[in-house]
Amino acid sequence: MKNLAHSNPPNRSRGITLVEILLIIALLVILLSFAMPSVGGAAAKAEMTATVENVQHSMQSARNMARMNEAPVTVLFDAPAGMESGNITFESKSRTGILDYALPEDVMLVADQDAFLFDERGLVKNPGKIIRVSRIDETISTTLEVR
Repeated sequence: MKNLAHSNPPNRSRGITLVEILLIIALLVILLSFAMPSVGGAAAKAEMTATVENVQHSMQSARNMARMNEAPVTVLFDAPAGMESGNITFESKSRTGILDYALPEDVMLVADQDAFLFDERGLVKNPGKIIRVSRIDETISTTLEVR
């Protein structure tokens, strides 16, 4: 008489079914949908950080050039028609050492005046603010006070 308790089932190799593969893909899509906004936000923050550093450096360069050359330097914000961001350009008698800066497309720059004038001592004539806002995530913004 055979002992049924100890009998081994037939050795069948069972692979992954199509339903199991589709379930795994669906779970991955759901997980990625949660991760994508945070990756986009991180990229926008990184671009904003770089823009902040470049604008601050540009303003400090204008101040230093005005002192070194003992001549006024004007920082202009040139925006293409219909846009609020564009280029930061410099006007001075001696243009050596000052490079214009093109803002990234994803960053919008709004200043409370069209230009800042640094006198020969490096002091700004009319203090103001420059606000930078990310076009990707408008909650990412910074303000630079030009004094």
